[in-house]
This record gives sequence, C-alpha cells and structure tokens, in this order.
Amino acid sequence: MNKKNTTLKDIFALAFDNYKKNDFKNAEIYCYKILNIDPNHFNSTFLLATISAFTSNFNKAIELLHKAIIINPKHTGAIHNLATAYKEQGKLKEAENFFKKVLEIDPKHTNANYNLGLLFYKLKELQKAKNYLKKTVEIQNNYAFAFFSLGNVHVDLKETNEAVSCYQKAIEINPTLVGAHNNLGLVYRGFNDFKNAISCYEKAIEIQPAHAGAHHNLGQIFKELGEFEKAIKSHQTAIKHEPENLSHYHFLHELKKDILDISLKNKIEKIIKIDKSTKQNLAYGNYLLSRYERKNENYEKELNYLIKGHQNFFRSRKEKFDLGVKYCFNDVLQISKKINVIKLEKKDNYEVKPIFIIGVPRCGSTLVEKIIGSGEKFIPLGEETSVLENFTNYKILKNQTLNLGSISDLRDELYDLYKNKGLISKKYNYTFTDKSLNNFFYLKFIKEIYPGAKIINCKRNSLSSIVSIFQNNLTELAWAHNLENIFKYFDNYFKIIENYDKVNPGIIYQLEFEKLANNPQDESKKLMKYCDLTWDKKCLEFYKRKDLISKTASNIQIREAVYKHSLGKYLPYKKFLTKYGEKYSWFN
Repeated sequence: MNKKNTTLKDIFALAFDNYKKNDFKNAEIYCYKILNIDPNHFNSTFLLATISAFTSNFNKAIELLHKAIIINPKHTGAIHNLATAYKEQGKLKEAENFFKKVLEIDPKHTNANYNLGLLFYKLKELQKAKNYLKKTVEIQNNYAFAFFSLGNVHVDLKETNEAVSCYQKAIEINPTLVGAHNNLGLVYRGFNDFKNAISCYEKAIEIQPAHAGAHHNLGQIFKELGEFEKAIKSHQTAIKHEPENLSHYHFLHELKKDILDISLKNKIEKIIKIDKSTKQNLAYGNYLLSRYERKNENYEKELNYLIKGHQNFFRSRKEKFDLGVKYCFNDVLQISKKINVIKLEKKDNYEVKPIFIIGVPRCGSTLVEKIIGSGEKFIPLGEETSVLENFTNYKILKNQTLNLGSISDLRDELYDLYKNKGLISKKYNYTFTDKSLNNFFYLKFIKEIYPGAKIINCKRNSLSSIVSIFQNNLTELAWAHNLENIFKYFDNYFKIIENYDKVNPGIIYQLEFEKLANNPQDESKKLMKYCDLTWDKKCLEFYKRKDLISKTASNIQIREAVYKHSLGKYLPYKKFLTKYGEKYSWFN
C-alpha cells in the first residue's frame, strides 16, 4: 500500500471519528481535504452526502450522491440514500425509480422494499404497498415496523383480520411499539370489540403516558358506550398532553358545551393565525369558532367558519378524499347501474332476511335502528357495517369484471362476512339490521341476493339534513366537506330511490323522520309491522338500555326519549344555501 493511500485512510478515519461525535464541521473539513487529493474518493463523497442529508440539506446530498454513484454505480447504499433524499423532497417518482434500481442490484434489499411500500402507501397505491411490505417481512421476519406498516395497509384495504395479525406480530417482536397497540385498538373498535379496544389503548398509555392519540381514542370509545364522564376525562388528558391541538377541544366540546368561553376563543384565534398551523388545527379551529357564532345566532358567520373548516379538513386528507369524491360521483354510480349476478334458475325462499336502513346522514336512521332493536325480540344491530360496499369492490377488483358471480356463491361469502360481525344467527331467525346508509347504491344487488330483505328509507327534511351534515365533521365521508358535493350527493340519492321505486313499487318502506318524531307510537308500530316484528313499549324506551352503543354523530341524542324537532330550527340557513340548491327542484 502506497503512502498516499495510507494518508487518505488515516485522514478519513479522522473524518469518520468526528462524524460519529456529531462534529460535522470538522468531518467535512477532513473529507474535502481528501477530495483535494483524490476527487474520486468514494467514502469521503458518501460521508459528505450523509452529513448533508442529516442536516436536511437535501439538494447538496442529492448532488453528492449522484457523484458517488458515478464513482461506484453498484453501491446500493448510495442509490438507496439518493432515493431517500428525493423522497424527503417530495419527488416521489424519482425516489421510486432509485429504490427500484436498488432492487435490480439486490432484490432482497430490506430497506428498499420497505421504503417502496411506504412510498406507495403514501400514494394510496395500496396493492403495490402491500406487495412490497409483504416482501419486506418475508426477507426479515423480525422487522416490527414493517409488520406495523403492513397492518396499516391492510386496514385501508378493509382486510381487517390480516391487519390484526400484522399488528399482533409487530407487538410480539416489539412489545413497546405504541403505535401498534393504538392501531390494533382502532381495528377492535371497528369490530365493536370494545373490551379489547380499551385494553389496547390502555396498554399504549401504559407504554407512553403522554400519548394524546390513545387518550383521544379512549375518549371516543367511552363516548360510544355512553360513559360520558370517562370520555370527558380522557379528552381532558389529551388536551393536557397536546394543549395546542384544537381537535381535542372540538371533541371535548361535544360532551361539555360550557368550554366555549372567551379564553378558549382567544386561544383558538391565536393558534390558527400561526403561519405553521397544521391543516387539522385550521379545520378544528374554524369548526370551534363556528359554534360561537351559532350560539349567538350569527348564521352566515357560522357557515363561513364551517366552509373554512371543511376546506382545511379536506386538504388534510387530500389524496384519500380526492379518490373518495371520484368514487362517490363516478365509480359507485357505474357499479350501481352495471353490476350483474348469475341468477338462480328458480326463485327460492332464502332464510337470511336482513333489514337494510338506507338514506343520507343525519336523517334519523340511528333512531330508527335503535327502535327496531329494542323490541320484544332481540335483533342484532349492524351500524355502518359497509359489508356490501366493501364486498362488491373486493369482487370487482379481484375479478376485474362487474359480473360478481353466482347468487349462491355470493350468499355464502356474504353470510360469512355478516357472521364474522356477529350479525347472523339461527337463534335470531337470521334477521339483523345493516345501517350502512349508502346501501341505496346497491338496491339492485340486494333484491337479487336477499329477496326477503326489508328496506327502510329514512327521509328527513332536506334542509335539516344538509345543515346538520355540514355542522358535523363526518370524518370518513369525502363528499361531506363541500356544500356543492353535499347537494350533488343528495340529488343522486333522490334519483336512485325514485327510479328504483318506479320499477319496484312498494318494496321500500318510506319512513319520514318528522312524522316519527311528532307521533312516535303510531309511526313506530307501522315500522315494526313492516319489519314483521312485534311492537313493544320498549321500542320507544331504547334510551334506557345499558348496552346502547353508537358511533354516529347521533350518539348523544339517542340517549334521550324521542322528541319533536322543529323545522324552523334550520330555516335561517336556507337563504345562504340557495346558490347551492337553486338547480335542484327538491330543495326549492
């Protein structure tokens, strides 16, 4: 070994030693000293790039990494770091290309597979994300974060059983991975397995007592169970750990109206004026300010704050919601019109007889469901199951056709799905409710699969429903954050119901919320008769039940007896909504 190489090796050792001590300035001095002697010294170039990335100077890092790759084109570390630098800059296509270059050299490169999985998850290309993350855990089966990330993908793909397995595996590998405990709790909550959900959130809090998200989730589950004092305490604890997070005040206000004082208003206004306020804070800050204006009957100002709030909430989930809006106003309409099944050769008397409750949000559907489920005969209640929507989408994506298959096979698959949710049982005569309101898109499908099904269309004054939707942040509905989209959704709903009624008169039971509220006994008797269920005074005493659970915005209202609703409550808003509704006859 010649003297020059020995000298460079010694100098680089000094550079690396300073780097390990976080003395980046001296590390860089030694690296540049080497490059003055040997401009193609790979290790010095690579270390300078690493320091640039560490100090968030990604432009410099990218420049140096390109140079390093010219020196050593097959160095997977340099190529991988270049991809990562592009990812940090938001240049996802470039990042994707360089991660894939790593895999061309080394197909089993763990981090390249993992980062491609995360990249495609960010892009909501979920199947690609799933494939790369599955490859990651096959290569390294003790990679807790990879199992955790794969669990997140399964959740978004509605593959909840697989999500549970992944979260459990992540926890088995790393019992202190707080995010896995928290997200597992969210899945259990979706199953209505509240005991396990609470246990997961409490474990997350045990690991990280200041985990505001787990306290928030615990608060939400206590609210759904009607344990409001516990819910209030959990939201207050979330505020203690994240006092600048306005979403916590929003959810606390739903349970404790008296928090809206001048001190909180000043705090909200101060936070949302900060340049670096998150879109979420801007959303919830404006939602809260709208409540002050509603209280003072300043309805135009209230709507202006709500518009700002919804705009920011939509932006906070833009990628997901853009896809949701497209699905809602394009894809699902095509599915609704064109899905086909292979019919039975002759009609049969299928024993499964669901009660489908359809409509738009804030139409009284939760009240209707609780009345049906509180009679003499126990009926399993399926609140917002999304079984039909998820199932049809799964079949279409899997088969790449709108022909879903034979009725007998579809029935068997749906039977298992509903059974897994605890809804189908011989004990209850195979009767249950499915209150997925958007099942009106699948009326044609329902008629073929469940000829004995009952279908209840919950109708409410349009103005009342529209304003109520806009006043509540329906977090999972992409279309519910824009007034034009809300009106458009309502119009599609009315047209679908009207067209179905023309072809199938008398199939749908049209329940008018205002009639039910004004004359609950007579209307509930008619409802139960239609459902072939026995009416009992307990139908109207649902609010006394200890097991009353609801995840909807009506959670608090259904813990009271049925009361009359004044149509005049929402009339002050109509003049401000005319510009959105003028082209729809049903609004005028």
